[in-house]
Amino acid sequence: MTESALTQKDNYLPADLIRNQIQARSLSKSTWRVMKSQWKKFHLWGGSLPAGADQVCDYLTHLADSGIKSSGLDSAKWAIDQVHKRKGAEVPSANDKVRAHLKGLKRILVDERPDQARTEQKQPITINDIRKLSFSDDPVGRRDRALLLVGFASGLRRSELTAIRKEDVEKTDFGFRITIWKSKTNQEGLSESVDVIKATKGVNHKWCPVKALADLLDAAEGEYVFQSVIGKRQSARYSGRSLSGISVGLIVKGYAYQLGLDPQSFGGHSLRAGCATYLLDQEIQPAAVQKQMRHKRFDTTQRYNRGETARALVGAY
Repeated sequence: MTESALTQKDNYLPADLIRNQIQARSLSKSTWRVMKSQWKKFHLWGGSLPAGADQVCDYLTHLADSGIKSSGLDSAKWAIDQVHKRKGAEVPSANDKVRAHLKGLKRILVDERPDQARTEQKQPITINDIRKLSFSDDPVGRRDRALLLVGFASGLRRSELTAIRKEDVEKTDFGFRITIWKSKTNQEGLSESVDVIKATKGVNHKWCPVKALADLLDAAEGEYVFQSVIGKRQSARYSGRSLSGISVGLIVKGYAYQLGLDPQSFGGHSLRAGCATYLLDQEIQPAAVQKQMRHKRFDTTQRYNRGETARALVGAY
């Protein structure tokens, strides 16, 4: 039996273990964390493998009674199914009883506990908000200015923003093109790209994302574009290490506070949501917005088209 260069360096492993190692990589690290966390909770509650339909129904009822959101019920069911699938056991949700029970629980939450049934979405931040902000004249301010403008103009996810390397940024006639090697919907390393376009409207010239990104590229040494900063004030400098996704969320919350908004309603997704919301409000073709956002489904893009119906009804009364 030959050795697999993908899964080991010096020692030979049984073929079944090699297969398991490779197949385990079909899920991202964050997805694995969610699955393990959810399964641990099920196990501590008294769940078993394999789990019967009645046991899963009772567990979902327990979660609903504990105050978990409706989306949390879906996450728990998914994790239980995944563990069974990977162990070659019958998937509990294949049973009609489990599907009907989950549907019934969700309707009860909607009717009796609406706050528990609602899914909270982060509020969007658009260029109109960013124009009201003030940024410090130091490495932190230069980075944050570029981060918010590029995050808004590109519609990139926070994990994609933090992963951008300088070699991934290409200058074009329109501004910059950023290559994305890995994303939430692309775990196989197939290259995708988004364009960051120069500001053309007079009111936005001062807030051009292309200029802000160019200034940051000139100032920051190292391979990553958006880096953490070490030191303070005059001694502050870029660390060479990329920002974390959590840091992006905290930065956005900080500037939301500067605007006098509730920081809890904003986060890393606010920039991406702002991009889609703003473009659709400007009546950019939804198909172009879907391509920029890299949404697999058009329905996802339409969630941000909040004013479409109102615009269509103007003059009807």
